[in-house]
Amino acid sequence: MMVKSRRALPVTVLLFTLACSSAGERNATPAREISNRTAGAPAQRPEAAVSPMVFNEIWGYLMKGEERELAGGEPLTDICYFGVPITPRGELGAVPAPPQLPGALRSRVRVHIVITELSNPALTHFCLNPALPYRKRLVGDIVRAAARFDGVQIDFESVPAGDAKNFHGFLDEIRKGLPAGKPLSVAVPARRKSVNDAYDYAAVSKIADHVIIMAYDQHWSTSRPGPVGSVVWLKEIIDFTEHRIPRRKLVIGLPLYGRAWQDRTLARALRNRHIDDLIESRKATPSYSPETGCYFEYDERVTVRVFYDDIESTRRKLELCRDKNIDAAAFWRMGQGSSGLWPHIRTAPAHPSRVPAQSLNDSEEKS
Repeated sequence: MMVKSRRALPVTVLLFTLACSSAGERNATPAREISNRTAGAPAQRPEAAVSPMVFNEIWGYLMKGEERELAGGEPLTDICYFGVPITPRGELGAVPAPPQLPGALRSRVRVHIVITELSNPALTHFCLNPALPYRKRLVGDIVRAAARFDGVQIDFESVPAGDAKNFHGFLDEIRKGLPAGKPLSVAVPARRKSVNDAYDYAAVSKIADHVIIMAYDQHWSTSRPGPVGSVVWLKEIIDFTEHRIPRRKLVIGLPLYGRAWQDRTLARALRNRHIDDLIESRKATPSYSPETGCYFEYDERVTVRVFYDDIESTRRKLELCRDKNIDAAAFWRMGQGSSGLWPHIRTAPAHPSRVPAQSLNDSEEKS
């Protein structure tokens, strides 16, 4: 029987190899995020052998709908509630109510609503243009959305280089529209050298109250395999921030996820003569049904490389931040890392500027 090609052949993965990004300091498709809770991390140093590192601020990204990932005892000072997108019409998407927080987090954490545009440079271009009506309306919507939160964060990751001036003007309008004491934070990509783009560290830091450097995706889903963010890479990023972002404004973003790459892409189109060869060489038994057509299965051997951070490698990054006099770190994202990380971090006593806004009260949370 002649067997027609399918776009994907089901296979069984037989061989896995792990490569830890922290070994030696040392995404390709497919790639997937690997939680440290299931990554098989090596044994950590005994709790009694380490002292918690003290930071003024620890920020954590929390996805809407994942509030259950918070236990209440995490040493967080700020939560970035992710996220509100820009619609194709250039309008602000639906704004959620502030999250219900457990335990001690409820009284001590500031909650920042995150406004996102991640992959549409054309939409970003039109929204940032001051000559068009979208920008003024969007700024007004963002300022109003921030009313029930302690701060607002802008995470625009697709700003065209030619729109740098408009982007900075957009940020400045938001900053001026927010009430005094309600901070504006801006997430920017990791840089180790000057790049002619919209994310000029010095320009953004002159406007924003906080600049979060996303020090992750050193390697990404379609790149060659490698660490999500090595310590060596992080040091180069921090060194580049010198004299560009004041230390009091700088927040270093760290990953709580890993990535896996397999050494071969197995999904492919096949000529019928190649299918016949596969049936013969793999001794496969073709099947047929009206719903699926002709198909068969066989086992294939692949190697999967996994890069991730365990508690020890994350500690090294935090120690680097402390050595560089950086007092604030952020984690992407809550629920992806090991709960054993938090005893290694402690926050300094609350500063008055960190007290959650009065607008974030019980009646508003329940409304």
